[in-house]
Amino acid sequence: MVDWQFIAGSRLCGLDGRCHLPCRGIYSTQKESAAMNDKKVMQGLSATRGSSFGIGFFRLLLKFGGINRACEFVWFIALFYVLFDHKARRSTMPYLRHRFPKAGSFRLWCYAYRLMVSQGQSLLEAAVVDSGTEYSINSENDTELRDLILKSKDGIILLISHFGPWQASMSTVLNYGRNVTIVVQRDQNVNVDKMMAVKNSGLKINTAFTDDLTGGVLDAMSAIERGDIVCIMGDRCREKDALLIDFLGEPARFPFAAFYLAAKYTCPVVPMFVFREKRHDTLLFHFGKALYPECHAHGHHRRESLRPYVAAYVTELETASSRFPFQCYIFEDVWETR
Repeated sequence: MVDWQFIAGSRLCGLDGRCHLPCRGIYSTQKESAAMNDKKVMQGLSATRGSSFGIGFFRLLLKFGGINRACEFVWFIALFYVLFDHKARRSTMPYLRHRFPKAGSFRLWCYAYRLMVSQGQSLLEAAVVDSGTEYSINSENDTELRDLILKSKDGIILLISHFGPWQASMSTVLNYGRNVTIVVQRDQNVNVDKMMAVKNSGLKINTAFTDDLTGGVLDAMSAIERGDIVCIMGDRCREKDALLIDFLGEPARFPFAAFYLAAKYTCPVVPMFVFREKRHDTLLFHFGKALYPECHAHGHHRRESLRPYVAAYVTELETASSRFPFQCYIFEDVWETR
C-alpha cells in the first residue's frame, strides 16, 4: 500500500512546454505558483507571449519554407530576447555557469543566445515530427525497454527531461504499443499548443494534471496499475523535500516521488533523452538503463533509500549535458538550496 502521507506534499513533476526563453509565437510561458521550500516561488515569464499570429506565422513558415528555414528564423527572434528580456537571459545563467564554470560574461551571453535558439528550434522540430513529414529518428539503447514491454504487462515509468526536442517523444512513445499517461501542467495560455507533438496524432493519450488536489499522484498510480507507460519529468523539482544530488559540480535539487511510486509498485524507471543529432533532420532517442527502486526504510530514511536511483538518473543527465550542452533546458536555479 502506498504511503500517501509521504508523497502527498510532493507533486509529480509534469511535462510542460513552458519556455523560459520567450521567442514569440514559438513558446508557451506562464506564471508559476509552485513554492520552493515553502518560501521561494519560481518566477515564470509573461503568459502573454505566444500570440496566435506568431504561432500561425511559424506554421506557415514550416509548411512553405521547411524546417531548416523556420529554424534559421529563430536566430533573429532569439536575438531580440537575449538583448532586451533580462529575465529570460538571467534564467539561463545558473545552468550555464555550472556547465561552463570558466566562461566570462561575454561568452556566457553568447551561450545564453545559443540556448534560446536551440529551445525554439526544438519545439519546431517536435511539430515537424508530429506533422508526418519525413524525419530521421534513431534509437539508442531501447532494447531493454522493448523487452520490458513485451515480457510484462506491468506499468513503466518513463523519466523525461527538458532536453532537446523532448516534445517529440510523446508521439514516439506511442509506437511502443502501450497506452501512455502523461503527467502535465494544465495550459493556462489558450493561444499556445504546448504539446505540439501530441496534437492530431490520432492516438489516445491519458493526462494527469499536476495542479489538481493530489498533484497528479492518484492518476499516475492508477495508470501504473493499468500497465500504462507513465511519462514524468525527472529534472524539475516542485517538491518541498527534494534530494540534493551532485550535478555539474554542486549539489542540486531533484524530485524523488516518481522513484517512490516505482518502488511501491515494483515497476521500472527508464530515463529517456531526445537529442538533435544533425541539422534539424535527425533525432536520437537515448534510453538509459532501467532502474528498479527499492524503498524498505521507514520515516525520513525512506527518502535517503531512494538516493542511489535518483543519482543514477542525474548521472545520465550530466552525461547528456556534456554531450549536447546547448540542448539542456534547465532554467531554474536547482542549485539554490536555501
